[in-house]
Amino acid sequence: MRKLLIMVALLAFIISVQAQTVRDEIRANIRCSASNYLAYPHPVQHKLTPAPYGKLPFYISHYGRHGSRYPNQPDTYDIPYHIMASADSLGKLTPLGIEVLHRLSILRKDAQGRWGELTELGASQHQHIMRRMVERFPEVFEGRATIDARSTTVTRCVLSMENALMELVKQRPDVKIHHNATQRDMYYLNQQDSHLFSMKMDSVTKARYDEFAQKHEDNDRLMKELFNDAEYVLQHVDAKKLNYYLFKVAGNIQNTDMRKNITLYDLFTDGEAYNNWEKENALWYVYYGACTLNGGLQPYSQRNLLRRIIEQADSCIRLAKPGVQLRYGHETVLLPLVCLLDVNGYGLSTDNLETLDRRGWTNYKMIPMGANLQLIFYRKNPEDNDVLVKVMLNENEAKLPLKSIEEVYYHWSDFREYYLKKLDAYEGM
Repeated sequence: MRKLLIMVALLAFIISVQAQTVRDEIRANIRCSASNYLAYPHPVQHKLTPAPYGKLPFYISHYGRHGSRYPNQPDTYDIPYHIMASADSLGKLTPLGIEVLHRLSILRKDAQGRWGELTELGASQHQHIMRRMVERFPEVFEGRATIDARSTTVTRCVLSMENALMELVKQRPDVKIHHNATQRDMYYLNQQDSHLFSMKMDSVTKARYDEFAQKHEDNDRLMKELFNDAEYVLQHVDAKKLNYYLFKVAGNIQNTDMRKNITLYDLFTDGEAYNNWEKENALWYVYYGACTLNGGLQPYSQRNLLRRIIEQADSCIRLAKPGVQLRYGHETVLLPLVCLLDVNGYGLSTDNLETLDRRGWTNYKMIPMGANLQLIFYRKNPEDNDVLVKVMLNENEAKLPLKSIEEVYYHWSDFREYYLKKLDAYEGM
């Protein structure tokens, strides 16, 4: 009966999540349209599936994206600001356009000198993620548990790690922590593959993406709202560029303190927000997913990380009390890793960009600010060789393309065999 209830509850959870379309979700919460700029949402799953056969969590392997940040480049604010300011100097803005220019001025000033920096919200996200990790898997953190934390050398990632560790020490003051951010770890924490990079947007792929994006351009209404001279817009305003940057700024406001009193989302209808998201979602798929337009191999850009995760897990599970391994980096690593693992079907391979949303390939569900992948390992005791693993994507239980136990648990032996064969096959090409 317990197994039946678990299966029914999990099935109901999955159906409820899948029943909502992206259009519905954006209509209900327009911030989702920000793609990778979505501020980290709380996990939607509150009750986890009990572990089978009396097994207990004993080791966690993790990779997390940094928390909420400011945009990396001044252009994000400068480009729309200067377009609007130039038009204003010639009297070409509507009253709404003048108001938007004023908002851009405030936002631009707030971001000055903070490009790419972790925000207070970003710090808080990692504190809360760690707190929930301890609450959900207390056995892993008991006593003088060993914590090995590594970060890329980028400051926002280092600070994300430090905020998580500060929270951990508050919760479990006896843990032993080793933490570092060194160039020596970058080969797997942020692997750069020049060969795969060169394949991302070849001429054929670019033509197909540009054709797709053009179908979803929808700027006329917004331009009429902002400018009082249609001929001026036609001659002097790159409407596509202005729309892109205004929408990007609108999406990132949620990650800063400016979210408390400024918005730009009022400029966009639900349909326009969806169109902007759809173009960005497809671009992420082309760049980092298994898109067959460019060969379907981009997820292998993070093969070093996956192999490292497997090798370290093999070593750690030999220990009586292995503890936790934390890794902090970027969405450009996490997304292809999720696709390489084919978590929740995100390893989707297709050349049809129009069907991504209907087939469940949704960037904001993979890589919001603070996104994380947790592998939770279970056994009865240190002598138990039948180790199980559960995958959590953004703190929600996730599926793998393997035979499962109790829906979300997998034999570690099956996991390592499947993915090592996958990696070996690629490297043998």
